[in-house]
Amino acid sequence: MPDDQREVFLRNLVSGTAAHLSLAVGVKACAQHAGKRPGLALHIAREVVQTGQLQRALERRYEQPLAFGGCFIYLDPQDALVIWHALPATNGAVDTILSRMLSLFNLEALDSRRSR
Repeated sequence: MPDDQREVFLRNLVSGTAAHLSLAVGVKACAQHAGKRPGLALHIAREVVQTGQLQRALERRYEQPLAFGGCFIYLDPQDALVIWHALPATNGAVDTILSRMLSLFNLEALDSRRSR
């Protein structure tokens, strides 16, 4: 994923504009509200979730509470695996959160930030 697509996505997300970013087949990041609270959600479609991926993500989330604080993991009505995090005020913080979410699901290969 080119860095400029990620930057545009992050700017739109922080500004409140509808935003989504396809990271791979069945993997996307998007704006999503939890109640009235705006947030960032990382969705992995049921078809691409690997065996044990939810269990490993939950284990990592609770074994490393400081590294993954603020991340909430759940299955949506379509059985997609989702991590949600409330939006901070700045692009840089959102960029870091997206990288942490990808790391939590062991999807670092999709993180263009790590390859900079």
